[in-house]
Parts: sequence; structure tokens; C-alpha cells
Amino acid sequence: MARKSAVISPVKRKSRKIVAPTDYSIQFDDYLIHCEERNLTQGSIEGYRFYLGYLKKYLEENEHSLLVDEITERDIKDFLNFMRKTKNNTQATINSAIASIRPFFNYLIEQEIIQDHPMAKIKKGKIDQKPIIPFSNEDIKNLLKQPDKSRHAGYRDYCMMLMLLSTGMRISECLNLTISDIDFKNNRILIRESKNRTPRIVGMAKKIKPELQRFIRLCLPNAKPFDILFQNQDGGKLADNTIQENFREYGVQANIDPRIRVSPHTYRHTYAINYLKNGGSTASLREQLGHRTIETVEKYLYWSTDDKLEEFEKYNPLDKMELQGGVC
Repeated sequence: MARKSAVISPVKRKSRKIVAPTDYSIQFDDYLIHCEERNLTQGSIEGYRFYLGYLKKYLEENEHSLLVDEITERDIKDFLNFMRKTKNNTQATINSAIASIRPFFNYLIEQEIIQDHPMAKIKKGKIDQKPIIPFSNEDIKNLLKQPDKSRHAGYRDYCMMLMLLSTGMRISECLNLTISDIDFKNNRILIRESKNRTPRIVGMAKKIKPELQRFIRLCLPNAKPFDILFQNQDGGKLADNTIQENFREYGVQANIDPRIRVSPHTYRHTYAINYLKNGGSTASLREQLGHRTIETVEKYLYWSTDDKLEEFEKYNPLDKMELQGGVC
């Protein structure tokens, strides 16, 4: 009788889980690659890069752990307190830091690199809403006098001021404009790269048309249709901080009230407020500015009610009464 051969069962080996490195720098770089793969806007990625780099520098300088699985809620709170008390950052800036750092730890949780979320209980602080102070007509006249229009940079900045006052577009949208985006025939501008990634067409004032055509003819004689409209000295795209600094200097030269922030965004506010003052609707303004909700536009109503206030003062019932003074 034949003997049965013994069946040897294969040895089952436990699969080893690959443990991801927990070094902050490695995960920081991996996260930015992850953001690029998700096709996030460059502005969002730069925000993550800045604030995560800010946090990393703080942890290093204060001898905190740089292993992401050892970063605690206390570490994050100390960092935010450092921003508030040592760096005198505003609550708006601190909220931006929270909004930029939290997704990083969300990512680490999703990737099972950490188990405890150090920002799970950290919330943004409340911000006092300050009224937006626009430029007066006199301010605008004085600001437009400041750029040296005999030089390329000065004439460029002058035309950028007109563009912002004419359309209310964001400075990032203005810096991305190409010559072909300007429809001179119909007084329209195509904004291809907007904050919410939705292209839109905006109207522009008729008065700006001859000035822009002259600027292109004199300052960009060899430019092609898809070249950047407002270029730096080397023919490339202007840096946002360059324009911010230039506009700030023009504000000093024009002796603008120090309570008014002289920045490209104030030109946008000024456009919006005057648009409503001149009878434009909040619905059409929302489309022109590229806002998603009508609520965002309603903040401009505060400054567009001069006529209502004048009417209130004219018909105030108390002013129609005769009052007798008190006797002390």
C-alpha cells in the first residue's frame, strides 16, 4: 500500500505595514505635492507653503518636536499666541494661519500618519468688522497725478489704476490680463484666471479705451496678442508685492488720509461703492466683481447710502419740533 506523502503547508507570514516617516519637512513637501496633484490654485498652495513654513520655523526656534505625530494642541496654541502677542499679527492673519495649517493635519489623519488631530478643538477667532473707507473723488484725482507717465513703469501703474477703477477687478486678475483679453470694440474684458476659477466677462469704462490703446502702442510696440498687458521691466509678469509697494508710495505722495489703506483692493472697494451709488444693482455688481454670493456684495451698501442719510436729515421729525431748553 502506497504511503501518502506529507502535505507541507506554506508558512503564513504577517504582512508588515509600511510606516511613513513622521519628519515634518518630509510630510510638508509631500503635502504640497498632494495639493498640486489636486490642482489647487497657486494662491492656495502658496498660502499653505507660507503658514506651514511659519509653523515649522517656530517649532525649530522654540525646540519643539518636529515629528508630526508628536505635535500637540498645546504646540499649535503656543504658536498662535506667538503670532498674536510677539508678532502682533491681526486676528484675520491668525485665522488665515489656522485655515492653512488645519488641512495639513487633516491630510496626515487621512493618510494614517498621525492618530490624534492637534487642531480638532481649535477654532478661528471673531473679527471686528471695520467699515471699508473708499477713496473720495479728490483722492482719486490726486492719486492719478502721482505716477510718472513719461516712464514705462509710471505709465503702466497709471493705466492699472484706471483699469481697477473702471472694472473693480482683483489685482491678481489684473496682473494676469493679456492684450488679447481686451475687447476694445465692445468695451469688454475677459478675465480668464479668477479667484474662484470661473472665467467672466466684465465691462470697462469707455474713457479708459484710448488710454489703454496708447499705452500698448507706446510701451508695448512689439507685443503679441497673448503677451501680458502690464509687464515688469523685463517683459514678464509683475509681482503683486511690487504693485502693492508702488501704490502705497503713491498714497504717501498724494497725502491720502492715513485711515485709508492705499492698496489695489481699495480701488476695488471704491469701484463697488460708486457702482451702487450710481444706481447699479447688487446682483449685477456681484457678477462684475466675481463674487459667488450676494451677501459678500452687501457690505458695500454701508457706504452707498449717502442719499438716504441726506433724506433722513431733511425729514427727521425731531428737527421739525420746537424744543425748550432745560434749566439747571
